[in-house]
Amino acid sequence: MVEGIRIKGGAGEFEAALIAVVLDHITREEDALRRLPPGGARGMPAWMRAEFPEEPDTPLEVVEPDRS
Repeated sequence: MVEGIRIKGGAGEFEAALIAVVLDHITREEDALRRLPPGGARGMPAWMRAEFPEEPDTPLEVVEPDRS
């Protein structure tokens, strides 16, 4: 594990802070992936499943025929 990071090359305070936030986010994502059960993900998240119909054969939307 990396203990410290040195940012060089003309980055100001804002740029250095942004780089630190991105690196922290990547580290947290990698840690979360390591904690997944063997074999992969836990399935589709609820916010994605919310749009699926209750029955597999139910259409997602009803399209009215063009009457012109």
